[in-house]
This record gives sequence, structure tokens and C-alpha cells, in this order.
Amino acid sequence: MNLILFFIFLLCDLMMVPICWFSFGKQSEYREGMLLGVHIPSDCIGDPEVSAICTRQEKDWKRFQRINLVISILVCFLSLWDFLIFIVMWTIWLAEYIGGIYYLIIIPHRKMYRLKIRRGWVKESTRRLVRIDTSVSAASDRLAVDWKWHLPMIILTAATVFFVLGMDQRYGMDPAELEVVWIMYGTGVGICVLFMALHIGIMSQANRVYSENSDINLSVNRLAKRAWTSGLVYASWTNGAAWIFMAAGYYIAGPDLPAWIYVVYSILLTVGAAALLIAIASSVRKRKAVLESDQEAYYTDDDEYWKYGWYNNPDDRHILVQDRFNSMNYSFNWGRPGVKKAGVILYAATIIFVPAIIIWTFSLIASFDNAEVAFAESGGVCSVEAAGYDCEFREDEIASVELIGALPDDDYIRTNGGSTDKVNIGHFRGKETGKCMMFLYKGYSPILEIRLEDGMTVYINSREEKKTEEWYEMAADIG
Repeated sequence: MNLILFFIFLLCDLMMVPICWFSFGKQSEYREGMLLGVHIPSDCIGDPEVSAICTRQEKDWKRFQRINLVISILVCFLSLWDFLIFIVMWTIWLAEYIGGIYYLIIIPHRKMYRLKIRRGWVKESTRRLVRIDTSVSAASDRLAVDWKWHLPMIILTAATVFFVLGMDQRYGMDPAELEVVWIMYGTGVGICVLFMALHIGIMSQANRVYSENSDINLSVNRLAKRAWTSGLVYASWTNGAAWIFMAAGYYIAGPDLPAWIYVVYSILLTVGAAALLIAIASSVRKRKAVLESDQEAYYTDDDEYWKYGWYNNPDDRHILVQDRFNSMNYSFNWGRPGVKKAGVILYAATIIFVPAIIIWTFSLIASFDNAEVAFAESGGVCSVEAAGYDCEFREDEIASVELIGALPDDDYIRTNGGSTDKVNIGHFRGKETGKCMMFLYKGYSPILEIRLEDGMTVYINSREEKKTEEWYEMAADIG
């Protein structure tokens, strides 16, 4: 399982870093009358201060991305050693990476904006001008793919609830295993619904006016909206197909899925993400070609609404607008009261959540490493407990009791619990053994093996050989 997770996270990082690198890495190129997201007169591009800001931004950006690409790969190898520690380090790296990207975009942008204001490079004639192309507005309904294309996949994905319910009845899964399946089900359906919501939101966005030529405006807006909406449909269908494939695999093969099913699942998700990104990237390239060939282009100098590095226009009723720094992206209008409130809540939750998950993970690791296995018998009922996990069984539930030198030679998957270099505690499943619970110190023997009538096997040991033998006698006496 750790190997599968290693490849999933490695693939995710190898996609995420290059995508962010090249999607936001063209800020220092003069495009649509802008450098670093700031409108600059074309005859001022060669200004020494302008060149210095752009050169520094480009250098810092490349160095930051190269370093983080290497770090992201190295962090993934921690998953092969200890997954809990890996999650902590990966979360820290992701927070650093996202924060670094925003810093390297916003700070140079602010410097350029301050330089523009200081030099007086402001086009007052277009500063607050709002242009509308009525012919493009009239054709809005024809610019995007119909959002109803999402509905068949949402229905099919939601219908896999019968697979999940059937699995529980068919295999008698542990609550911990079933919880994971329900989470995956909710994620599969939820992502399809989210893509549909984004699709509807993008369709409702106002069309931008780039030129005096209505045909140019129509072409560019169609490219953007059709790319986004078609890409979201592709992504929704492949995401849904990935989960349906996984759900069918669970239903047919049970909880112990072969590795190739996870591989196919990951490939389908990757294909969906690639379909969305390729569609958007292709539209951006075509859009650039169309605008560069336009002789009647004009640009509205609305930099004052982006001066902080994000869009803030209380007079604009739209919640989502096309991003200034990446035309493949959309940004929130922080001038809207509702967005401000939601943003404060989101940022506060993020600031609280990231440290909380790190502290919780470290405390969890400590609780496992310092765990004490306790075994007791009272009134014909045996109980075992360690690190918050426990198991109870009565005399009539015991099928056999045995002392063994080591765990059976089997492939065990942890379904709920913890594994460190010192202990294995919690719920596991072996290909041959089936469902089992472990309360084991690694490297210590013998091991008390208790097989229950319901098919569950419990493995227990102590750091002291005599204590394990005492537990065996207690269990054997009642069994």
C-alpha cells in the first residue's frame, strides 16, 4: 500500500509543480499591454527599473520552482518509511509551495504598480471605462458547452451507492474499511458535482471586450468558455469513471484489491486532469495568437482594482473574474462582501487547520510509539487495549489460542490504526489471514494468536516474554 501511495503522490507532485511553474511563469513577458500583471506603455518596456524588476522576478521564479521540484520528489520517499511523518512533511511543503508562489507573483506585481504610479504611466481615458459588445452578449448561450452534460455521470456515480451497500453485506467489512469506501464514494460524487457547479459559474461570467472588432471578441470569449466547460465535462466523466471502476472492483474482489486496479484508477484521474489542462492551455495559445494579430485591440487600464495582487472591485457584481496573472484561471472578487467573509473564514480555517493537523499527527505518532499493550480477563471476557484501540471477546467467541514465534507469512494491509518502527496497532487485513487486529511491539516474540469464531484474528505480544506467556495461559484457560 505504501508503494502505491508513493507513486500516487509522486505523480501528483510531478504534475502540480511543472503546471504551476509554466502556468504562472510568463509574467515578465509583455502580453496584452501588461508586464507582471500591470499595464505598461509599450515604449516603457526598456526602462531600466522595469527591466530590473522583471529580471529579478524571472530569476527568483526559476530558482524557487527548481528547488521545490526536487524537494517534492524527495519528500515522497518518506511515504516508504513512515506514512504519518510523510503526511506531515508533505503538508508543510505544500503550504510553503503555495505561499511561495503567491509571494513571487504578488510582490513583483506591487513593485511594478508602484513604479507605474510614480512615473505617471496611467491611461486616464480607459481607467474606469466599462466596454460592452452587445453582439457578443447576445451570443453568450452559444459560447459554452451545455452544463447538462454533467448530469448522466453524476447519476451513474451516485448509483454506485448500491455497490457500497452490497460490499458491506457481501464481505462483512470492518467499520474502518467501510468508512474509507464511503469517503471515496463521497469524493467521487462530490467532485463531479463541483465540476458542474464550476461549469455553471463560468457560463454566467461576463464576456470580456478585447477589440473594436466583434468577431475578435466573439472568438476569444468562445475559446475561453468552451475550453473551460468542455474540459470540466471531460474531467467530470473521467473522475466518475475512475470511481465507478474502483467501486466495481471493490464489489467483485472485496477490500483486498490488486495493485493494478489502483494503477488504472490513478491513470483515469490523471487523464481527466490532463484533458482539462490541455483544453485550457490550447485555448490560451489560440487566444494569444488571435489577440496579437488584431489591429483594433485595446485594453482597459483597470490596474487599481488589482493593485494588491488580487481583484478588489466593489462596483463589479461578479464574484468570479478571469485571473490577471494566468488567463487559464479565475479569481474571486474580494470587493464583494460575501467573498470577503468567506475568504476570512477560509484563511482562518487554513491557518488553524495546517498547524492542527501537524500537531495532531505528531501526537498520534507519539501515542503509538509510547503505547502500552494491556491484556485483561474478567468474568470470562478478555480485553486488549493500546493507543486507543481495543478488542473484547467472550469465552464462546474463541476458536483457538496459540503462541507463535512470528506473524504468519502474509501480506498485511493496515485499514485503520498505526504502524511505526516500534509498533503495529489497529485493524489490518491479510490476503490469507483475513481480518485481524494487531497489538504488537516489533522485534519481540513470542506472539499470542487468538482466532475468533467470526473470522477475526487477534495478535498480541509484550516486550516481556513471560508476560506474553501469562496472557496465553489466561486466554487458553477460558478458551
